[in-house]
Amino acid sequence: MISDQNSKLFRGMGGPGLAWARLGAAGALLAVATVGCSAADASDDVSDEPIATDMQEVRAGTPGGGVGTVEIGGCTGTLLGRHMILTAAHCFDSSLGTALSGLVSTRVSYAHDGGTWSCMTGSPSNDKCQVNRDIFVHRYQVGWDAKYDLAVAFTSTIGGAFQNVTASDAADGFYTGELSPAEPYRLYGRGYESPSGTGGGIMRWMEDSLNWVGERHFVTDAGWDRICKGDSGGPYFLRDAGGPTKWTFGIQSNMETSGTQCVDEGDKFRGMRLNPFRASQINDYRADRGLPPCVHPSASSTDFWVCQ
Repeated sequence: MISDQNSKLFRGMGGPGLAWARLGAAGALLAVATVGCSAADASDDVSDEPIATDMQEVRAGTPGGGVGTVEIGGCTGTLLGRHMILTAAHCFDSSLGTALSGLVSTRVSYAHDGGTWSCMTGSPSNDKCQVNRDIFVHRYQVGWDAKYDLAVAFTSTIGGAFQNVTASDAADGFYTGELSPAEPYRLYGRGYESPSGTGGGIMRWMEDSLNWVGERHFVTDAGWDRICKGDSGGPYFLRDAGGPTKWTFGIQSNMETSGTQCVDEGDKFRGMRLNPFRASQINDYRADRGLPPCVHPSASSTDFWVCQ
């Protein structure tokens, strides 16, 4: 659980020109102001205004720490507590086929920082996994539809915790409240392919603002580097001036273009929102594995959820 003070790190959710406030170590108030985007074209649910994007490679970890980001097979996910990973459903199309749940043999590693990893599904600790292990996966769908592309992963042992991680390694939780165009975000992903020749297995991050927000998904633009199939499952985090936040609000899902693995510069791609509907799904999955539900950190913070 987090304190009531920390549960109020972000204020004024929703609406153009919103800003989030965060209290720093010295108690200074830090805020990020957003900039407006053009209205979405109702014919395609996508804004036509491009967004300048900063994409950087993250070779072993993420800027400022892992912020709950893990490698899970060929995808990226978010560690919520010690017991649960949130990622995209279609990441398991090849391993599960048409089944919506089951055991999957894969490797899961957590990025602590720029040079330190922990294998979450076996040994050795403080290094990437070398051997596949079984995890249990629940997913909501088969395929790429961005509105429903949610999966959760647990250890193969019911109620078990992932290895070599602590509660402080995980994201604090997720945000299910209102989102608007111009929301600032940070996306972490694991790409299979890059025009700069970085190759497979490179975790990357991108930060900018959203284009268009729907009930169950949102849209943003690809930047100078490609957003590739391997980024699927990468978490979107609320961004603030104090560094990477620990509240996730979405998962990288699919691309607007068809028939290609990657979205080229200027193309649109979608993320899946974590809204109250998602929270109910996540808690159903947790109950199935004998875990306590994700709950609000305080009575006044009903848009935020924390997971043990």
